[in-house]
Amino acid sequence: MAKIKSGTVQENHLLEFATAFPNEKPLRPEEYLKGGSREVILTVATLFLGFKSHNSEFENNENLLRSLFCEENRDFATKIYREIIILERSGKKVGIINPHCSLILFELFFSMPDAEITQSNSEFERNLFKAYLVIIGQMLKSQERAFTSTADLQNPLKISMMFFCMHYPIADKMNFDIKEIWACQCFKAIYLFKFLESNPTTQNLLIKFLDYFERPNWKEYLKSIIASTTSVIKNEHEGYINLGITDGENFENYSTFLDKLIVQENDTLDEHDFLTLRASPFYKLPDGNYRVVFNLFVVEKIFKGIYFQMRDLNKELPEEQKVKSLKGIFGHEFSEQTLLYQIMETIYPNQTIRYTGKELDEIVGPGAPDYYLRTGKRVLIFESKDFLIRKDLKLSFDFDIYDKEFSKTLYFEIKENGKEKAGAVLQLVGNIRKLLSKEFPADTEYHYKDIYIYPILITHDHQYDVPGLSDLLNDWFQEELAILESEGLYTKHVKPIVIVNIDSLIYNQIGLSEKITLHEVLDAYLTHIKTYPAAKSKSIEEEKRRYYEKAVPFATFIHNYFSQKGIKTPPPLMDFVVPELFN
Repeated sequence: MAKIKSGTVQENHLLEFATAFPNEKPLRPEEYLKGGSREVILTVATLFLGFKSHNSEFENNENLLRSLFCEENRDFATKIYREIIILERSGKKVGIINPHCSLILFELFFSMPDAEITQSNSEFERNLFKAYLVIIGQMLKSQERAFTSTADLQNPLKISMMFFCMHYPIADKMNFDIKEIWACQCFKAIYLFKFLESNPTTQNLLIKFLDYFERPNWKEYLKSIIASTTSVIKNEHEGYINLGITDGENFENYSTFLDKLIVQENDTLDEHDFLTLRASPFYKLPDGNYRVVFNLFVVEKIFKGIYFQMRDLNKELPEEQKVKSLKGIFGHEFSEQTLLYQIMETIYPNQTIRYTGKELDEIVGPGAPDYYLRTGKRVLIFESKDFLIRKDLKLSFDFDIYDKEFSKTLYFEIKENGKEKAGAVLQLVGNIRKLLSKEFPADTEYHYKDIYIYPILITHDHQYDVPGLSDLLNDWFQEELAILESEGLYTKHVKPIVIVNIDSLIYNQIGLSEKITLHEVLDAYLTHIKTYPAAKSKSIEEEKRRYYEKAVPFATFIHNYFSQKGIKTPPPLMDFVVPELFN
């Protein structure tokens, strides 16, 4: 297990049952918790999910164990801590709490009917901890597929793909800044609703969506959903978060709204990446208040949840009103042709040579970039891909599955008719060929040996901000670039592909527009990662340590880079959100 912290990736080993209880055979989680309190289980799960993803006081195992166990179990906790200390003497940093495992704990027991409580409080504390370690062990067992599926790869790709496969299914729930995500969700939601409102194709679906939530317009809907996230954003304490509703004229109205966002005891919880909890990130307490299941899922309801809710509501519309290609409208017309265009104009406000994908389709023809920009000798070509890997496949930890699934969108796909459909890598390479051959009609005022080309993949979900994915892309990319070189084209100034989450551009738009340009940050990032691999490693462990030092996604790098330079400035939320929602 690893966390992305301070610009580098740090390895973190989760505590296993055999380490804490070396002479004991584990039972199934359900066996440990039989006769215990369901309410306590859910409280503990949401308590763990309320710990900070970075700089948590409970990263200190001694503090955590002291807080989890009563005085009667003090010796029990001390014994566990001693086992952790022994393991850490070998150089391993041991962690206990993992959001993925905490979500599994919640799901396992949310729908469990209340039963007679037969365990004492102290006994249940011990058994709940054991059950949690069993869940960790089950996840680590699944994670072993990352090792077996990459066994035949060659270094250094073997190391990076092992790392990627281990962490891709779970990293999005571990490595995030909740305030940054909240800000970007607000920005994107406003852009999206204005787009949906102005698009005749989606107007009926928008009405259906607002009717479902009993809101007269999208501004009132956003006010309500943002209000439900306020306690998450303002919360400075670690632990579970309750959302209380005070009596007043809006009590019934707001309760009705939140009731559409709660997970119900009779719900069938989707085991694939917690889809049910993502859709319904609150649950109702016996006293009528609401509790946050996971802060990330609550905040992502502002924007990310809109598509999935509309997808389901679209099926209920009359046939003549259904949106025929909802996924395409969200992914192409909005994500690329609205959001990307808008943010590029914001971060490059000065005069440059720029073309949108729409303009390039007319000038360049099929296969044109989704966005093109040249400032002096720096050429930035963009491919925007708003895509999701199927949830059951995402949780496989399997390189063979990831290689196949990611290549469909990011490399190429062979269709049923036998034709090859180019993905992002081939699209970028095709336009690099045109630029180096002086066959790019939209821009010809340059010498091909003078320009530096920055191929950029724009993504729209932070699940792709995980170390290793860029190595896979660039493994494909370098093969294709070698073909261009064999054709006699000058490729020495072509940079590696960089994966850029559009949220990184949205959140850092002030710094990028006023202080440091995107291509300057890209240069700094590529300098940071290019030293790997610099020399032959003596062992796999040394190779892993060296990889950890450099394996940082661009989203994490720009976050730390702007912070270190003292130019990290949040986007102008008040100047943007308030006028849009309250005028």
